[in-house]
Amino acid sequence: MAPIGTLTGPTGNPRNNKVRIVAQFLGIELNTTPNFVMNVDNKTEEYIAKFPTGKVPAFEGANDFKLVDSSAIAYYVASQAGSNSPLLGQTAEETAEILQYMFFAEADFMPALAGTVYPILGYMPFVKPAQQFSEEQLFRFLGVLDAILLNKTFLVGERITIADIAFACDLMTAYALYLTSEDRKKYRNVTRYFKTMINQPAFKAVVGEVTLCVERVKPQPSAKDAKKAEKKAEKKPAEQPKKAEKKAKE
Repeated sequence: MAPIGTLTGPTGNPRNNKVRIVAQFLGIELNTTPNFVMNVDNKTEEYIAKFPTGKVPAFEGANDFKLVDSSAIAYYVASQAGSNSPLLGQTAEETAEILQYMFFAEADFMPALAGTVYPILGYMPFVKPAQQFSEEQLFRFLGVLDAILLNKTFLVGERITIADIAFACDLMTAYALYLTSEDRKKYRNVTRYFKTMINQPAFKAVVGEVTLCVERVKPQPSAKDAKKAEKKAEKKPAEQPKKAEKKAKE
């Protein structure tokens, strides 16, 4: 089968993986851009001309159809398997449930996860009250998902849908960097669900083996804070002679 289009973005990115796993699950071919450099290639005039928002990943179909947002792209790719695509809803109710969980993952869970982890990784300023609030929200949403999965293997019906692939990809960062063994025991239904998903052949073909968190990541200084510390260190040697001279005069 000829590729249906090109998925643009860094291939190891969880949002990019979401689309690739859907394609792998359905046996759909996609061109990818393994040499894509984030915040460089998506800022070129050529990229902005095609995708004005500059968002990544982006998709350009063989028919010149263009799309951004990983969930929208994943949904479109899943639809290419036909109206009976196993990853999409077979009824209006199933379709609505799938969208409900995809929106929950993107609009609620991911912002809480980003607000918890990104400041620690130095991707954004570390403001302790804001980071703690995000962590509280993260654990609240994990609790909600844990309750939903109490008597379920998958989110919608008795089979994997695109909602499961989307949520499992969003959970990946949490399980790799933040959720320790104690956390995993606390949210045992989510952990069971996550392990079920990452052991699917389509997941393994795209992301390989997933290493679970042993110890939470420690706060890293942001680039801005690092520069401030560097400047402060540079000033200190120059200040010492001045202080010594002042004392000598006194």
